[in-house]
Amino acid sequence: MLELRNIVKDYVTGPIVTHALKGVTINFRKSEFVSVLGPSGCGKTTLLNIIGGLDHYTSGDLLIEGKSTKEYKDRDWDTYRNHSIGFIFQSYNLISHQSIVSNVELALTISGVKKKERRERAIAALKKVGLEEYINKMPNQLSGGQAQRVAIARALVNDPEILLADEPTGALDSDTSVQIMDLLKEIAKDRLVIMVTHNPDLANEYSTRIIKLNDGLVTDDSNPCTPEELALEETERVAKFKGNKKQASMSFWTALSLSFKNLLSKKGRTILVAFAGSIGITGIALILSLSDGFHSYVNQIQEDTLSSYPITITQTETELSLETLLNREDDGLQEYPEGEDVNESQLFINILSTYTSSTYENDLASFKTYLDDPETKAEYSQYYNAIQYVYSNIDIEFYQKKESKYKQIYPTDKSALPAAFRTIADFINPVDELIDNQELLEEQYDLLKGSYPKDPTDLVIVVDKYNRIDDYILYTLGVKDLAEDLAIVAAGEKPAKWKGNFDEILSLEYKLVTRAEQWIDNGDGTYGQMDSNQFAEYCENAPVAHIRGILRPKKASTIQSFNGTIGYTKEFTKNRIETINNAAYIKAQKANPTKNLLNGDDLSEEGYNDIMTYFRVYDESKPSRIKIYPKSFADKEKIKEMVNKYNDTKQTEVEKIRYQDSVGTIISAVDTIVNSVTYVLIAFVSISLVVSSIMIGIITYVSVIERTKEIGTLRSLGSSKLDIANVFNAETLMIGVTSGILGCLLAMLLDIPVNLILASLTGISNLAFLMWYWVFALVGISMVLTFIAGLVPSQIASRKDPVVALRTGE
Repeated sequence: MLELRNIVKDYVTGPIVTHALKGVTINFRKSEFVSVLGPSGCGKTTLLNIIGGLDHYTSGDLLIEGKSTKEYKDRDWDTYRNHSIGFIFQSYNLISHQSIVSNVELALTISGVKKKERRERAIAALKKVGLEEYINKMPNQLSGGQAQRVAIARALVNDPEILLADEPTGALDSDTSVQIMDLLKEIAKDRLVIMVTHNPDLANEYSTRIIKLNDGLVTDDSNPCTPEELALEETERVAKFKGNKKQASMSFWTALSLSFKNLLSKKGRTILVAFAGSIGITGIALILSLSDGFHSYVNQIQEDTLSSYPITITQTETELSLETLLNREDDGLQEYPEGEDVNESQLFINILSTYTSSTYENDLASFKTYLDDPETKAEYSQYYNAIQYVYSNIDIEFYQKKESKYKQIYPTDKSALPAAFRTIADFINPVDELIDNQELLEEQYDLLKGSYPKDPTDLVIVVDKYNRIDDYILYTLGVKDLAEDLAIVAAGEKPAKWKGNFDEILSLEYKLVTRAEQWIDNGDGTYGQMDSNQFAEYCENAPVAHIRGILRPKKASTIQSFNGTIGYTKEFTKNRIETINNAAYIKAQKANPTKNLLNGDDLSEEGYNDIMTYFRVYDESKPSRIKIYPKSFADKEKIKEMVNKYNDTKQTEVEKIRYQDSVGTIISAVDTIVNSVTYVLIAFVSISLVVSSIMIGIITYVSVIERTKEIGTLRSLGSSKLDIANVFNAETLMIGVTSGILGCLLAMLLDIPVNLILASLTGISNLAFLMWYWVFALVGISMVLTFIAGLVPSQIASRKDPVVALRTGE
């Protein structure tokens, strides 16, 4: 079964060659107890290691079941050790961080035996050596004899054909030695046991065969195999041959388990290493927390900004930039000339020329048709909050009955104001259309009382964060009288501040009458303005505008979609347009476009248009402006794509839609700056990641040194070089996972004080928060970096000579 043919083993150390074995030829029987005797340095252990496949011969041949091992590769030797050899060492070589039963299971684990079966076989092996009561103890809880019995159980658990014992009683007292020798003698009844010993008494008492070595040569063999025995064993071997044994391979989970238990045995150091490795992760996580929070804040500002500064397309669009306006041509003139010539710089003419050539007319009616098309909505409606069609200066007039007469309170009478203030007041727009998106309104505003508009003539009031309303709005609402306040100011005093409540505001209502409705047929084909009685009667039946709700901007909302204080709906706009178009005078004037029905004079086309403009007559299909409210800046690009798609259908440049987006450029620049700062900070913090990775690599190398004997033991059980590398790769990966998770947890904890500080400084709450996907990414990065850091130490471990590794610490 096992045959050594002229085995030579030389050790080369520089120029020195040591001849450990000088041509050993031995045949072993299938079952016998062989003791190898000889003085120290004669080659006994070398012979044992060569038989066990831990060391390889220089020349000659080792035949296993009649097969030469000359062509064996590392994987073949690993399989041979795992299935055919059981090692018993003088120093036991139990793995300290594994329980007794786990130590015994190792060979089976490497063989790929399933958990339940290997546990049963390990317990059975421990029972065989009388240690069934100690299965859950650790190696340091056993006596020397018990530890050696565990080593024997481990050697037997995989049912090997050959048991190799290297001074198995060398560290034991005489009584314990006898027990171990009795056990080995019993084992040798059904398998080959080869024992190296210095004790000739034990060899003579228990062995069935004694081989003596001296100076690398066999000097005596008490019971050599006869040719007849060899022939018989060869016949039996051929009859029982079952093919090649399954290759041994340690699963990665086994490697993880070994490393995990090793890390647990050194909890203090493991925690410190993980903490050191987590520092860089913590730094990056904090930066990402702030970056994510700031991006989220910027995104909110983007949406809020886009709701206040949407993409606006006007009838007349001018493509001008500050650079264009201030650009001056040098005309090829010399700078700082010495002569007395003076030249003209045509700054004004250039601006005028540029303005004229850069002004375009947009066909908004055609573009509105495109936007309202169901196909366009289906494709692009997901990218915008709303589309608002604006009709400049919609005729909105509020009237209230005071002293039996109806008085116009809006638009406010500004005649009492100084001329300069009238100009300023013209810029104040107290009434404006709400964005046509209820969800966005509810995101930006709190409804304090009442409801959002339900009927076309319903209105809402927006108060500020102090529940205040500007005085000019109170004049618009008719709550205060502008003329009275002006008189008080003129007298050198200050008007008293108004103070009311929600119910007072919600009780306000107004009659809605457009200027177009205030003209009636004179009976001769012309129209005259109503007198006070006629107007009062008309107002009695006019539609009523009610204040339905009171809104206030939310704390978290930085910019709101509605900038006015009195808000009306899209339906209100439509109602006013329809009311004007259905006014008796307007309908009559449209039917007679060449005659001025106000005075009977002939009417030119220009004059007709002037009248229509004065009475705010609009065609609903022809807005003066179109406002598109993208949901985000990314969605804004989709809106631009929508406009470009429309432009692609047009044949000439004149038909195409033009617009400018300066706000988008500014906010995009802010976004780019934030990203750039984030990348720079991450780059700096990453230096600590590199440093911690190097440190982890060093710690892993220290672990390799500490576990050198364990490496030798695992190799003796059949672990491959890759298995050994995986053990340490698993260790670095677990450190990486721990460091990554710890770093993220520390960052989340630090986010709490960071948010408190930032909230006190900026007023922005919850600015720093770590998104869940960054946690996975950072843990992954930590694993990759620690894995890379551990590659060199793990490769060093895998290349360790198992014979040298087993001798470490002896």
